[in-house]
Amino acid sequence: MLVIAHRGASGHAPENTLAAFRRALAMGAPAIELDVHQTLDHELVVAHDDDLKRCARDKRRLKNVHWDDIAGLDVGAWFDKSCAGERLPRLKDVFDLLPASVELHIEIKRGSSVYPGIEERVVDLIHKRAASSRTVVSSFDHAALYSVRSLDEKVRIGYLLGLTTLKTALREMQEIDAESLNLSVRQTLVRTVKAAHDRGRKVLVYTVNTPAERDRLNTLGVDGIFSNYPELNLWR
Repeated sequence: MLVIAHRGASGHAPENTLAAFRRALAMGAPAIELDVHQTLDHELVVAHDDDLKRCARDKRRLKNVHWDDIAGLDVGAWFDKSCAGERLPRLKDVFDLLPASVELHIEIKRGSSVYPGIEERVVDLIHKRAASSRTVVSSFDHAALYSVRSLDEKVRIGYLLGLTTLKTALREMQEIDAESLNLSVRQTLVRTVKAAHDRGRKVLVYTVNTPAERDRLNTLGVDGIFSNYPELNLWR
């Protein structure tokens, strides 16, 4: 079962920062997940929320600011004073950091309805880095996934279920040829895993932070988990 470092090693370092990604790599993570938004000047920024209130005490929305306005913000001190000075990374910065052997899961937080052209910019960057085989694009915004598929018939796609019914999800996954159904722990049931597997789709589950939960999901046959603790790969 694949253990994917959720927002990097976010149990040990501030989420979605280069520090968290470096920590995950040092811990031997075979795959890393992150979240992407877009600034007003079309920079692809790695952050979970659409503003920086939680991690930088800045209420401005990312879609309304230029990259230079936020590049210097401290997004590490909230986690621990030893992390003070950590800055927001851009998606291209993460590609610079990761070796080709590590799989990258990119969650587009919102598509073009909020961030015009974000899908094309993500796909273009994946192409520029020759990273199609090791990158998976996911989103709760399923219109964004359809857009991604229209841009590239081979890009790997993960379908985040959210509030969509399983019936609709399975149909849409087939239409866009999504390789995985990405679920919360609460949504992961025997019948759900079976329905996905019967259609040749993998099941990835978030967020799993204990050995007991990992082992329970393993018995259900899930293919991977997103965890804040990459060492979960080693805890047995």
